[in-house]
Formats: sequence, C-alpha cells, structure tokens
Amino acid sequence: MHHALTVFLVSLFLLWGGAVAAQEPAKNWEGTISARTLNVRAGPAKNQGIVAKVKRGDRVQAFDEEGSWVHIRGFDDSDNTGWVSRSFVRLPKDFMAPAFGDVENAFLEWASARGDLSVVSIESDNRLSLVLDLAEGQSRAATVALEVACAYRARLALEVPVVATVWPEAGPRNGWIAQVSCP
Repeated sequence: MHHALTVFLVSLFLLWGGAVAAQEPAKNWEGTISARTLNVRAGPAKNQGIVAKVKRGDRVQAFDEEGSWVHIRGFDDSDNTGWVSRSFVRLPKDFMAPAFGDVENAFLEWASARGDLSVVSIESDNRLSLVLDLAEGQSRAATVALEVACAYRARLALEVPVVATVWPEAGPRNGWIAQVSCP
C-alpha cells in the first residue's frame, strides 16, 4: 500500500511538473549587441566569470534585467544564458514593460495625469510603488498614497487591500517615505 501511494504521488508530481513546463514561456525581447566585443558573464556583475563573448551586430534574446545588467540567451548554439551590461545592447523601448490589461493601463494613465507623481508602478495584484513629484514634498506622501491605492482597488474591483508605498526619488536605499493600505 505504501509503495502504491508513493507511485501515485510521484506520478501526480510529474504530471503537475509537466503542466507547469507547458505554460507559456517567459517573454523575450530581441536585442542587438553594440560593442565591438562584449563579455557575457555568469552573473550580473563585473566580477562574475566570463561564459562567452559576443560581438557588434550579434542578436540575442533578452528576458530579464538586474540593475544595469541584462539576462540574455541565444548567444551560442545552446540554450545557455548569461549577463551583459545594458549599456552595450540595443533593446526595444518596451523591454521589461509589464503587459497590463485595459483597466490597469487606464489606471496608470489616470495616476500619471494627477500631476503629483513622477513614478507609478504596479508591483503585483495589490501592491503599488510611487514616487512623488519633487514639488509635492513628503508631507502629502501618505495622503497621496491612500488616494492612489483606493483608486486602484476601486477601478480593478479588488476585494483585497491594496498597499501603496511611496519611495524617495533617490530610490529604496534609505527606506520608504510612506506606506498605506486601502482599506
């Protein structure tokens, strides 16, 4: 009986794994190398080992980024991946742009039109990141975050709380300015 249960669980796991593998692959963007010769590294840093070299005009598939580094594949005959400096690869304008539906896009247009935000980013189904316009100041950060979080929740008819975090213009190094949840 124990053996039969183990076989059943392993079969279920394999079926589930196959279903996950059959899901749509991650989005790729075609990029073109602009440097005369460029090192492809094992990780997103100069101190990472060199796994290959590419040259000007080579086409690669970019599928992720970390800081100033782009994760690529298609630079050799295998499906190996590596990292290159973003400065030396030409990518389309929509590189890493999230694919949103009409409601999310309408919300982003509304939030941008407010005039008090310099950055609006949908991080997940119920998390937003905001950067206030410099003229706005930090004193209104919590108020603006609450307005935007509640508007997002209402426009998308979400039944879960929406968290909006206001970050400083310099980025998250020093922590957030305000974080609110609606409701």
